[in-house]
Amino acid sequence: MYVKDEVAVSYLAGAVLLTFPWLGVIWGTWGIIWEVILLLAVFLLGRRNGLIIAAVCLFIGYAIPSLGFGVSAFNQMTLVPFAGLLGVWGWQKHWPVRVTFFWGAALAAILGAIPVISFAAQGIDSKTLGNMVNAIIQQYQTSGLLKVLKQQGIDEVQFRDSLQQFIQVFVLIMPGLEAIVAIAEFGVVFSLVRRWFRDEDHIAFTHWRLPWYSVWGVILGIALYLLGDQFSWTVMRGIGINIMVVYAALALMLGISVYIYLLKSPKIPRILKWAIIIASFLYFFLSVVSLIMFGLFDLVFNFRHLPEKM
Repeated sequence: MYVKDEVAVSYLAGAVLLTFPWLGVIWGTWGIIWEVILLLAVFLLGRRNGLIIAAVCLFIGYAIPSLGFGVSAFNQMTLVPFAGLLGVWGWQKHWPVRVTFFWGAALAAILGAIPVISFAAQGIDSKTLGNMVNAIIQQYQTSGLLKVLKQQGIDEVQFRDSLQQFIQVFVLIMPGLEAIVAIAEFGVVFSLVRRWFRDEDHIAFTHWRLPWYSVWGVILGIALYLLGDQFSWTVMRGIGINIMVVYAALALMLGISVYIYLLKSPKIPRILKWAIIIASFLYFFLSVVSLIMFGLFDLVFNFRHLPEKM
């Protein structure tokens, strides 16, 4: 990239950080794409011009709509782009790639979950739940799907109970789902920026791994869930469940990485590899659970014997 191109990218990234939060509130277009653009701008400006300049531009960008619209502006904005500052900090301190990603993704998950935590903690009232269930059942009746369910032995009462349970569970794990989306955003931008700057320590998917101490997050989630269930502390139980939901998604990706690594290993006979692949499709649900467990235990046992300093 030519020097003039680098200067132009820096100015463009700074302009994005200063104006996009305000435009997102004005136009009502804030969403995943908006967060990805702001994250990308934070990384580009931070890596070219330093963490302080990127932080100042981002804070000013968020302050402008808050001064114009008050606290209501934060009802539309999310704080996920601020996780990019931690990513820039890790790059400046020469942290290992997996360490920078883990802490940046953890901060992105927390910031992404904040807007829906209060909603999930309050739960959904019976009236709203009933209206949602009635609307779904009406759609099923109109499309004829309810008649199909009855032919399969599922009556309306059973279907209504299942819908209520599903909606309640969905509301409970909403913070975890938002956290997963935020982690995905951070991960995509993190990978793009590393390719943009042509970092030499490129890590293939089969070598993805989190720091060993990240397993403590799983332990924390299980502990909070068990304590909350034991003493009927709903909030603590909900936090534990959401932490486990996030780690289930991360462990699944790590498990797939381990799985592909083993399939590429020349030490495993080809016929055994094909047997594993076929069994994975035949017992899909069991395979998904196994991949999650592989991903979790890989944090501790490092099945691929990858160096910790990567």
